Amino acid sequence: MDKEKIAMIVLEGIALDGSRVLVERQRAIDALTLFHNSAIPFLMNVERKTDMVVLKERSRLYIQRIQEGASTSMTL
Repeated sequence: MDKEKIAMIVLEGIALDGSRVLVERQRAIDALTLFHNSAIPFLMNVERKTDMVVLKERSRLYIQRIQEGASTSMTL
């Protein structure tokens, strides 16, 4: 398994970990966007499995932006 896939699996796990604080989970979702199209399946999984509306919406927004080719950078 390549390093990028391992990183995405770890970030997905953090995003879905209910014992972590919300900001950590949000940052994990943000970090997934660094992998662009490769992150879509992981973001979809987070959207499907999380019980928090804010995380569902964040994942959905990033999926849409990646598919549209829009920037996902938080620094622009």
